[in-house]
Amino acid sequence: MDREKAIRTLLFFLPTLVFIIALTAPGGEYSFRAGPLAEVAIGELPSYAVAEGKVLYLYSSPYGPWPYPKAVVVNIYYPTSVYFSSTCGAAAAPSLGGSPGAYPLDLVIPPGFQGDCFVNFTHPSGWRDSVLLKVRLVDWYPGAASRVVIRLNGSGWQFVQVGQDGSLYIWERDVGRLPSSGCVFVFNRSVLIAERLRYAAAARDVLPPPYVPSDAGVERYGVFVKLSGVGTLYVYPLECAPAPNATKPSPPPLAARLGVLLPGYGGPVFDSPRVEKSRLFATALRLVNYSEATGRVYRLYYYTYSTPVGMWGAVLRYQFGVSTYLTTEVSFFKPIGAEDPARRGAAWLYDANGTRYWVFSRTPPYYACNPPCGVPSGWVEPIYVVADPTGQWPGPPAVLSVELETLRPWKT
Repeated sequence: MDREKAIRTLLFFLPTLVFIIALTAPGGEYSFRAGPLAEVAIGELPSYAVAEGKVLYLYSSPYGPWPYPKAVVVNIYYPTSVYFSSTCGAAAAPSLGGSPGAYPLDLVIPPGFQGDCFVNFTHPSGWRDSVLLKVRLVDWYPGAASRVVIRLNGSGWQFVQVGQDGSLYIWERDVGRLPSSGCVFVFNRSVLIAERLRYAAAARDVLPPPYVPSDAGVERYGVFVKLSGVGTLYVYPLECAPAPNATKPSPPPLAARLGVLLPGYGGPVFDSPRVEKSRLFATALRLVNYSEATGRVYRLYYYTYSTPVGMWGAVLRYQFGVSTYLTTEVSFFKPIGAEDPARRGAAWLYDANGTRYWVFSRTPPYYACNPPCGVPSGWVEPIYVVADPTGQWPGPPAVLSVELETLRPWKT
């Protein structure tokens, strides 16, 4: 009888005992769970990558490693680690796990790789799984789903900027809009050194705004390209890549006649500007010297900049007050020793001291009045200067087209 009571007691308390052991033992209920040790699944993929089962169709690039964050997820059901490796070096870390849970795995395709690549997952217990990567090499900067294609026609060195707001600038002149912006530039299958510089409006309620270099405002990303006919510049919507600073000289002073001729008690007096403040900005490509100056009847906002290609430039913006003065000479920009400017297309040309100056402005940069004319009033249109000490620069390029390209999956 006592034996039967003991058996009934054990049968009654055995399930409770098992539950308590499962609850308090290391690993808890996993000690009694049946099923696979882990499972490998496809994780997050960008729009240009697709999966069929456990086969991923990816891209690689000649410009650098192509990352695919969280492309694979390993679900581990036991307190253990899973080891993995790849036949192309796409998975660098040796293992993941430690406790039950979902572990995303970043894949990185090496530069220039093309073909099949296996990512193998193993465990000492004998469990194993794998994912097959089918990779195609494409002439595209890694990690970007789209790019802007700018076709230019010209020759010689050209300075191109892309604004954070999508504006396109050539030698600081606003020449159009882009469908997207970015700081990675590829030209002739080379990644270019890019600079980053902020611009802010020096005054409000002015069209076009007098943008000047600043610590705040809208960023512009700039590069130098050397054209010899039609060339294609690719702009990728990515952050600026780390780049060494280019060697560049200091920006030259404006050795030019600036201002207007005003009447005076002892005869006409030329109203030259007096610099009130100046600031130097250094980028990866240029040194930019921004200054503000005043005359009797105007205020001048201007900056000059040097380049690593043997040229330099300047941007000037005059703000005249309201006056009734008459003048016989208006000189927004005239290099010392230069004759009157000659017109060539959209530019005015000066030649002085072995340097050719290209001046872009709607208003002639220099003119004389006979009989006298009124002194300008209000804001004068921007004046852009490109100085070429060699005299061989042929002028700015023409923008032939601007297109947005999207990278599509190669497996459909």
